Amino acid sequence: MRFVNLSIIFLLSFLVLSCQNLKKTGFEKKPMPEWVKAKPQSAFYYTGISSAPKKGFLPSDYIANAQQKALGDLASSISVNIASTSVLSIIETNYNLSQNFNQEIIATTSQQLEGYELVDTWEDENFYWVYYRLSKEKYAQIAAERKNQVILDAKNKYYQAKEFLSRQLHYNAFQFYVEALTVLKPYLGESNITDVDGEDKDIAIVLFNSMVEFINSLKIQGSEEIYVKKAIDLDPKDFTFVIVDEAGNPVSGIPVRINFSGSGLLRNSEVSNSEGKISCAIRKIKSVPGQENLSITVDINNFSRVAKDAMIRSIIRGIPSMEKNIKVFVQKPVIYVVSEEQSFGKIRENFHIRSTFESLFSSEFLVNVKMPADFIFNIFTNTVENGYYYGDKQVTISYSFELKDSKENLIYRKTGSADHYAADFVAADNKAYVELTKTVERTIFREVMNAVNK
Repeated sequence: MRFVNLSIIFLLSFLVLSCQNLKKTGFEKKPMPEWVKAKPQSAFYYTGISSAPKKGFLPSDYIANAQQKALGDLASSISVNIASTSVLSIIETNYNLSQNFNQEIIATTSQQLEGYELVDTWEDENFYWVYYRLSKEKYAQIAAERKNQVILDAKNKYYQAKEFLSRQLHYNAFQFYVEALTVLKPYLGESNITDVDGEDKDIAIVLFNSMVEFINSLKIQGSEEIYVKKAIDLDPKDFTFVIVDEAGNPVSGIPVRINFSGSGLLRNSEVSNSEGKISCAIRKIKSVPGQENLSITVDINNFSRVAKDAMIRSIIRGIPSMEKNIKVFVQKPVIYVVSEEQSFGKIRENFHIRSTFESLFSSEFLVNVKMPADFIFNIFTNTVENGYYYGDKQVTISYSFELKDSKENLIYRKTGSADHYAADFVAADNKAYVELTKTVERTIFREVMNAVNK
């Protein structure tokens, strides 16, 4: 009897421990099935098997993760080979795009899978496994039906794009080309023959070629050479260009990139307006006189943003775009230097300050030539006796510098004075002009040029 009681106690203890262990694991422990050890091969089914780690995740999370990975495996088991006649093959060959299109298409296929069935699941302490399968016959039927519908949708968008083009709505047409190609994304590696404009053509190739032709047809009309003067406000018309199609019609909404080798460009991107015009934002050129280069390029990266899909954006960015190069010849403006330099109220024989400015201006301006002036620089200086300083004679030099443009607009003005002393007033006067010349060379000339280039 005592032996029976001990057996009952032992059995009850075992059952309690088993229940506690089951409660801890949250699953019924089963032997590992064969499909976990080796992926089944079938002539009639595509299979997808994968697992997800359990540690650190909620059951809902690791189950969903395993299911998603299994569907990805199912999609990858469906053979994806880019046909040599497909648009992707043409893009890779002719435009040197090295993107792994196969993986993109597999990912798209996994998002569109339907008709698959859950065969089994299995789990242990560390992983949760999922096994899916999909009838090859059923998949082929569903895929064919879906592809036919997608091709029809793409054709409708293609015809809408052509209708927009006929109304000179170029950018809208391009958007519909892109949308149509995006719809066809799962089938871009395949042949997509259908009736297009009364002929049997691959609609994907037609769409891509239409995009290429549209971008290549854009032309940038405008001057090949531009002559300007440094630091002079420019005429916006000189830096205005027009984007047209192959028929010469203006095209609006076209983004461009602008590069200028000199200084003064305020923005490096513009979009053509309703008249197809783009104006380079250059108010004045601050570069050293000489030749600069201006380039305007259809901004294909900006164009690609019309596509919501990353793969389609990558395809668009691979299309070469139009570039226009313009030579910009920066010439020296004309400046007149007018000086009234006095010592003790009388005109000096030597105009040291004017000579200094003329020499400094000569690298940036045509100075005092017989041509209409773009700038006028006025100089006024004078010295006066100002008593004694520790036994030496002292003078005060006053000066005024003023720069105006040809329209009398004041650009720069500076006035000031300084005391200088020497053994006699003449020597002090000479010293005052020498020191003012140094100040001109060190600071005032730089201030004038900063004002000119502002």
